[in-house]
Amino acid sequence: MKKILNNIISILVILIILIGLDIYSIYNFNKPIFVLKEEINGLNKIYRGVFYDSYNCSEYSMIQIKIKGNKYNCPSSNISNINDNKKVQAKLTFVGDLLFEQPFYDAIDNGEDKNLYFNKVKKYFENDDLSIGNMEVVIGNSDLKTSGEGYNFCAPEYIGDLVKTLDFEVLGTANNHAYDRNIEGIHSTIDYFKNNSEILTVGTYKNKEDRENYRYLTINDIKFSFLAYTYGTNQNISNDYIDLIGYYKDPYTKKITNEYKNILRKEIEEVRKNSDVVIVLMHWGNEFNFNINNEQKEMALYLNELGVDIIVGSHSHNISSIDIIGDTHKTLVYYSLGNFVSHDNDIARTKEGNETYDNAYQVGLLSTLNVIKENGKISFDNIDTDLIINYFDKDMRNFELVPFDEYNENYEINHYRYTKGLNKEFISDIYKNVIDEKYR
Repeated sequence: MKKILNNIISILVILIILIGLDIYSIYNFNKPIFVLKEEINGLNKIYRGVFYDSYNCSEYSMIQIKIKGNKYNCPSSNISNINDNKKVQAKLTFVGDLLFEQPFYDAIDNGEDKNLYFNKVKKYFENDDLSIGNMEVVIGNSDLKTSGEGYNFCAPEYIGDLVKTLDFEVLGTANNHAYDRNIEGIHSTIDYFKNNSEILTVGTYKNKEDRENYRYLTINDIKFSFLAYTYGTNQNISNDYIDLIGYYKDPYTKKITNEYKNILRKEIEEVRKNSDVVIVLMHWGNEFNFNINNEQKEMALYLNELGVDIIVGSHSHNISSIDIIGDTHKTLVYYSLGNFVSHDNDIARTKEGNETYDNAYQVGLLSTLNVIKENGKISFDNIDTDLIINYFDKDMRNFELVPFDEYNENYEINHYRYTKGLNKEFISDIYKNVIDEKYR
């Protein structure tokens, strides 16, 4: 009898431990540790376990936990609700590449205050609802070597701290530098922003489940979704990790294939079900060029066909045109916003004596607009742009981002590249020649 009682007690202790592990897993990882079945439908994620079921329902901010056997399902999430019948809007801010380079690190190492860098542009980010940019450097850690040159970039953690001060909501990480520190760099970048900020990263992922955990934000009753893709990466990626970066074409053959177009179709159609506005970040086009190429035109039309609302382009390091395309569905396309952050004094890959693109490398486009939702339909208004100049002086010091309307004579004549033709007239001319008047 005593032996039976001891066995019963042992079984109860084991059950209590297992139940405790289940509850711990739900509260820390949103699902039971003993998952029998997963049901993932857009924003709703149901995990049915041995002791408990957990329901991550889009209608609730908290996880719903039910003892096994209690019948429950997430309420149906209906985008067309009462809020569709009223007019709501959100103010958005877009910038291009955040490309931190060695001269900036050298200046910081020599005692420069890094916190001065963003002072003049913070106003744009503090007065909006949603800010988005392309994080074109890996955020490293103590195990990853810092580098800001040689087209292989890895930023120290203090760069992440600096970027956080701008109050971004979303940063794209799918670009040609995403794999500069291999899988470790992908993980360290994602981990930095996840553990130290509320910024969503999109375009690189830790695993398949992370990629399928699509990024959404609801702002002023407008539901936004975000995806990001790149043409390729500078470092050859291992086939084991190829799904952890959003590519819009085959990274090995460099061709747009049906396989990769179908990946985009699947992901865009999935987020389309659960959002009012689909925003896709595209790292594409030719570097050091104001013009768009045929591949960009092809992909823009394809994304429009899939129902994408806004395309935000990067990679060229020079500003490119803005357009609204499509017949039945309208897509706002920023072909390239150029560099928001850059610190290279001379671009080795441009032709000697041709300073146009070297100078344009220091000029980025910041765009603001209102996204309006009324009667279930999305529209845009007040699409506007401002030029932002990457300033550094003749000694490659005093780095600062300066809006064009604050770029006075003192900044102009003391810029490192002033004697090479980077002056207010040059900046004004490329703005007029590249950006349509209605967006200036």
